[in-house]
Amino acid sequence: MRVRELGSRPAPVSIRELISRVVRGHGPAISVERREIPYWRERGWTYDGTNYTGSYQTPYAAFRGWIEERRSGSNFFLYSPSAQIKRHSHWVCFTPRGSDWYLVHMARRPKDVSSGILTIERLITEAYQK
Repeated sequence: MRVRELGSRPAPVSIRELISRVVRGHGPAISVERREIPYWRERGWTYDGTNYTGSYQTPYAAFRGWIEERRSGSNFFLYSPSAQIKRHSHWVCFTPRGSDWYLVHMARRPKDVSSGILTIERLITEAYQK
């Protein structure tokens, strides 16, 4: 069978509109505004002007936490890590600070407190999934 090209031209407007409705869905696009609540507040942490207190929460476990805000960045602390966390490869990032509190060292400083909380919660989740 031979195919002969007769040329190309744009599809009629009616067909382009029909295709665009099928691809995008029905009706105009609606923009959704991002929630303005920071993650730390959404998760129930409190802030007293220099420190945050709350819990690192995962589906597997929750741990008391404390975050010290400094000019050079924030320090993240976790209270009484479990055996699962102690067996995790990132256990070397935990430094004892007395009274069963541990400073959590991060290779890259989080850009904000919420990012740091998320990072530690991800680490806890990984520890329990292994």
